[in-house]
Amino acid sequence: MDRARIAGPLVAFAFFAAFATHIGSVQAQQGASSPAESQSPTYFATVTADNVYVRSGPSVQSSYPFGKMDRGEVVRVVEENFGWARVQTAGRAFADMNGFIPVDDRAQLSVDGATITANATTELRAPNISADSTPDSSWKQIGRIEAGATLTVITRIDAERGSVWSVRLPEMGEGWINSNFLRRSTAAEAVAFDKAVVSEEIATIAAEGAIIADSSAPTETGEPVAEIAVVEMKPAKPAKSPEQIATELRRATFADLEVAWLKIKGQPTADAEVGALYARYIVFAAESANDPSFQARAASRIAQLEVQQEVQNKIFELQATKTRLTGECEQINDVAVAIEARSEYTAVGVLNASLVYDGIALPLLFRLQDPSTGQTVAYVVPGDGFQLSTMLGTLIGVKGEKSYDDALKLDTITPRTIDYLTPRSGG
Repeated sequence: MDRARIAGPLVAFAFFAAFATHIGSVQAQQGASSPAESQSPTYFATVTADNVYVRSGPSVQSSYPFGKMDRGEVVRVVEENFGWARVQTAGRAFADMNGFIPVDDRAQLSVDGATITANATTELRAPNISADSTPDSSWKQIGRIEAGATLTVITRIDAERGSVWSVRLPEMGEGWINSNFLRRSTAAEAVAFDKAVVSEEIATIAAEGAIIADSSAPTETGEPVAEIAVVEMKPAKPAKSPEQIATELRRATFADLEVAWLKIKGQPTADAEVGALYARYIVFAAESANDPSFQARAASRIAQLEVQQEVQNKIFELQATKTRLTGECEQINDVAVAIEARSEYTAVGVLNASLVYDGIALPLLFRLQDPSTGQTVAYVVPGDGFQLSTMLGTLIGVKGEKSYDDALKLDTITPRTIDYLTPRSGG
């Protein structure tokens, strides 16, 4: 039989087989009404706002964005963790984004300069668009490129710390999107996503089929030049184990704690939220009981914070003594008002923002500080009817329910009423 004649039917068969496989997976996923009921953790999600960041990790503080998406874009979600969705860099939504591959002996540029092929496993890095996507500021890995993989090259970028190839994002890359800006896609949206992906795959198969048809045509002697190639399907990427997921979460949590540590180090010792951060490291150390590496790091920070707490307590004692004996404290009138008013309120103090409980990695809380020493009296929980952000820097009296939050390891007050005890600045 003429092998050139069977190449066309083989390509057509590959098209319908691939398309049927993708559509079947979409229909199976859309049969579930919620992630908890789904047979697979993978599902399609649609972006619900414009200019939504795709980040290099599940954190605003310890990761950076490498792309933006607009309302209506569809992504494939492979994991959900604490308000973040891990997505594959596949489909139209990622068509205009790029990644970085280090220029070294692990990747070989093609003769025409259009592609690179991995000679060994190398990393795919995310461009940091918040720092103009410079290679020196882009260090986060969002994927592994295995030996033999070929990527389309956009350009080469030379930088102080090394050169990189800017490449089209492959499907095996990963990014993170805040789950608040995603909803589960409809069946039509999911099918449209998979059709786009399948079309790319079929175009590749068709191109390879045309090459096969040409190369297998008989020569003048009647002998074919090459045999028809057999397409080998690669196994799906294995799911992460619970231990790997737990390690990634610990790494992200520790990174957020370290960001808070750096912020507090930049504050005056007397005003820093040492106690709150100390409590967070204690909780982290307890949660990392089976990970000696993270436990050791947490123990080091705990020891440093204990020293800072001792220094802070000495400062508080000196400030309180100065206030009582000299009467020269600038807030002496506020202190007198506060002392007189304390019996009427659950707590009295100057309201300030919290660097630790900022509503990003941890719940949003406000600090209530003693006006004479700056020591934290309690944390105020935001509630309906109170615009706490407009009260910052003022002496207030709070009436409400005071309780000890065992998870956060601190005292909180849920206000019922809040009174100004001194006039607000600017009226």
